Order: sequence, then C-alpha cells, then structure tokens
Amino acid sequence: MTKLILVLSVYLIFISCTNSETPRFDQEKAFSFLEEQCEIGPRNPGSEEIKLCREYISSQLENFNADISYQEFQVEISGVEYQGVNIAAGFYPRMSRRILLGAHYDTRPWADKDPDPENHYKPIIGANDAASGVAVLLEIARHLSLQAPAQFGVDLIFFDLEDMGSYGTNDTWCLGSRYYADHYSDALPEKAIIVDMVGDKKQQLKMEYYSYHNSPALVNEVWDTGRNLGYKNFRHVIENMIFDDHVPLIRAGFNAIVIIDFDYDYWHTLEDTVDKCSSESLFVVGQTLLEIIYGKE
Repeated sequence: MTKLILVLSVYLIFISCTNSETPRFDQEKAFSFLEEQCEIGPRNPGSEEIKLCREYISSQLENFNADISYQEFQVEISGVEYQGVNIAAGFYPRMSRRILLGAHYDTRPWADKDPDPENHYKPIIGANDAASGVAVLLEIARHLSLQAPAQFGVDLIFFDLEDMGSYGTNDTWCLGSRYYADHYSDALPEKAIIVDMVGDKKQQLKMEYYSYHNSPALVNEVWDTGRNLGYKNFRHVIENMIFDDHVPLIRAGFNAIVIIDFDYDYWHTLEDTVDKCSSESLFVVGQTLLEIIYGKE
C-alpha cells in the first residue's frame, strides 16, 4: 500500500507539472524586468553596463533553473574590437520538439535619430529597444520553471550586438544572431520567434515582410492566436521589411519570424524611456507566446 501511494504521488506531481492549461503572463512582473534593465543604464557594447546586464539576465535565469550557456565572439566595428556574448537558456532539453524565442539585450550606442543633433553621440536607455523583448522572455522563463509544456521544450536566446549597425547596410546589424546562426549545429527548432520593440504604449503589431515570405504559416499561427485571445493589436497587415535577428536565422534555414512594432516615435532617441512603455503591451505579446508554447495544437 505504501508503494502504491508513493507511485500515485509521483504521478500526481508529474501531472501537475505538465498541466495543459496555459499559465497567465504577469504583466507587472514583466514590467519590473524592463525597469530593472533600464536602471542599469545604457547597455551598449563595450560598456560596463552591458556586463551588468548580462549578469542581471543570468541571475534571473539561474533563479528559474534554466540550463544556461554562453557563446562568446568578437567583431570589429569601425576599427574597434568588441566582445559579444549570446546567452542561451534551455528548458526541458529531453523534449525533441522545440521552440526558440529570441531577443537582443544590447542598446544603441548613439541616439542618432534624436531630433537634437547634440544628442546623436549619446547612448540610449532603450526601454523599448531592447529591454521590452528581454522582459517578455524573462517572464516566460519564470513560467517555464514552474510548469512544463506538454509538447515543447523551449530555448531562450538573448542576443548581443544587434544594434550597432549603419542604416542602409543590413549586414552591419544583428551580429550576435548571425554568429549564433552560423555556428548552429543542433536540429532546427520547429518554430523560432524573435521579440523586439514590443513595449510601446501605442502598440500595433503588423506582420513583417521577411517573416511572412519565409514562414507564412508561423506568422498566421501567432497572429491568429493573438486575435483569438482578443488582442486587436495583432493586425493582419504586412508592412515593413525589417532586418532584425530573425533574418540570420532565416538564412540558416530556421522557420523564423519577428514580432515587432516598428512604428515607434522614440526609436534610437534619448526618449526611448520607461514612461513610453506599457505593461499591457508586454502582456499582449507574452500571453500570446505562452499560448503558442502551452496551448493545444
């Protein structure tokens, strides 16, 4: 009888840990992740602040019992050598069906879209670009530590050196994701979704051209899921060709898309600050992604 009770207890624990019900994204917790990144200061490559941001992300992932690894690489930009570090966090590595979620954590070193030319060489806080994407992934990591999805293991990738490019020259952007894609050797995930600039208070999530051209089924799955949850911010309109971290993944054969609101008045300005962002916007994206991870197909 004792053995039977023990077996039943283990079984019930397993069932509770793999509950098929989609967890509820905590928008206030996610917003605190956004605020805490911004409190560090501008997190541009080569700064002490980006090192602190790496430590911050890593410490959160450690709290969530993630399998953490680091991918170090070096790039030269305008004659200066930069050390980049991609952070990978794996959950449920034995599950063969996998979803990859990615976001970059570096911020633009120059506010070169600021209306005041005197600010063009000042680094930005980057509340929306890129603290918002990192915040969404960290809140998802928290849920993954508490409840195993029924179908998918999940890998979260925090990319470095996304935002030091030159306008009009695509291959100067997304250096961390390019390095990751070029050195990827595992089986490809079923779905790869990049999250960038999703915290805007006036959030409008339109489909992106490269995403739809490469992975129309995945784009439609995400947008239909969001709309079915009641989030009208997901708009079935294809707009903008955006070279973001999904493009190097696409080139490497990934089924990859980006969720991004590129209509953001404060992009690459000193006004990309916490007060321009909304916890509700983080919730719309985060809850949609949790439904993709935990929901029934």
